[in-house]
Amino acid sequence: MRKARWFFVGFVCAGLGLPQGMAFAAPTPAQEAAAGKLFDAAVAEVQAGRYAEACPLLEQSHVLDPKPGTLHALAECEAKIQKLDQAIAHYKEYLGLYAAMKSPLREKHTDRARVAEEQVKKLQAEILFKQAIAHREAGRHAEACAALEESQQIDPTPGTLYALAECEATRGRVATALGHYTTYLGLFAAMKSPLRERHAERARIAEEQRKKLDAETPRLELVWTGEVPEGLVVSRGNTTLDPKTLGVFVPMDPGEYAFRVEVPGRPPQERKVRLEKGDRKILELTPGATQEAKGEPPSLPKEPLPPPPEPLATSKPGMHPWALGGIAAMGVGGAGLIVGSVLGGLAMAEKGEVDAVCDQNFACGVEGMKTVERFWALGNASTAMFIVGGVVLATGVTLFVLSPKPAAEKVGAVRVRGLAGPGAGYLGVEGTF
Repeated sequence: MRKARWFFVGFVCAGLGLPQGMAFAAPTPAQEAAAGKLFDAAVAEVQAGRYAEACPLLEQSHVLDPKPGTLHALAECEAKIQKLDQAIAHYKEYLGLYAAMKSPLREKHTDRARVAEEQVKKLQAEILFKQAIAHREAGRHAEACAALEESQQIDPTPGTLYALAECEATRGRVATALGHYTTYLGLFAAMKSPLRERHAERARIAEEQRKKLDAETPRLELVWTGEVPEGLVVSRGNTTLDPKTLGVFVPMDPGEYAFRVEVPGRPPQERKVRLEKGDRKILELTPGATQEAKGEPPSLPKEPLPPPPEPLATSKPGMHPWALGGIAAMGVGGAGLIVGSVLGGLAMAEKGEVDAVCDQNFACGVEGMKTVERFWALGNASTAMFIVGGVVLATGVTLFVLSPKPAAEKVGAVRVRGLAGPGAGYLGVEGTF
């Protein structure tokens, strides 16, 4: 379908003449007829997939009868057979004609002009990519990376970005490569099928490389002791650093770096540092301070600090003896009432047997008298337990209610005060308990 796209455009454009004012002599009828036949022959070659044969026919047709549509078709044909320089030249020539077009011809060419501009960028990027491959095969990694970077700037694609990350890692610019791999993985995360499947293996390698390079990448922290003066300018080469980078470890490629420090009212100073793989360095920018110190700043302790000691617990006053005695008495009295209730139940059971063995005149016989005696004994015991239990319970309640209450607990307060002065000082402790 894509093979026929430019063919259709060329077909339409063949009928679009040049606007007035363009510096081409008007073709004769014979030239127009010959150009038309050549264009038709080129169309037949395109339909057969023979682009190498179609391009010369289109070029001859354009020479005989210069038309923007034929020129656009010629540029697309040349791009198909990888004659990239010629295709770019013809696309640019077409865009020059488009810039001079007037309405309504200009509107008819708007879409083709947009395609031409995109194609110029893509073809330029493709040329640079091929140059990068040649540089890399020849071992010229710096030139290869520069060509890939320019290609990515002209026509950004995930594939070119991945190749650039690999190139930078090969030449030892680990921080730059780390940044490119990280960006590529972000693009991969947003990819949809089928593009995602085509990049799956690259993404796996990129993740492994990202982890490896993260450990190898040097990091530098620029610090300024005390308050940062107003108007401070820190630069490296032609790049002025953002003051927000002070106090932050920044990934950097291995190598030597020189920083220029400018403070209003003071002469400029220079600070230098060399970074190797895996370094963590701090560069002091404050005038008169040590320029460089290796290693990260002391980290916080891994184990948490022990908690502050708990305040001494104050003993709470105990319960008054009257209250303790009252509680005990209430327990004993309650038990007496329970026992009295049990004995009363047994006495009622014996009362039933007495009624059974004795007649209305209380003639009970020998065995009946024994039953009567048990009845009286249980009844008397139940009554006694009720009386004793009630008295003891009442005494316990009285003792508990009348027992003195403990005084309100006082909360102690401690304050430490100190004063220091030239040659003297004191430390004092005061408090209430």
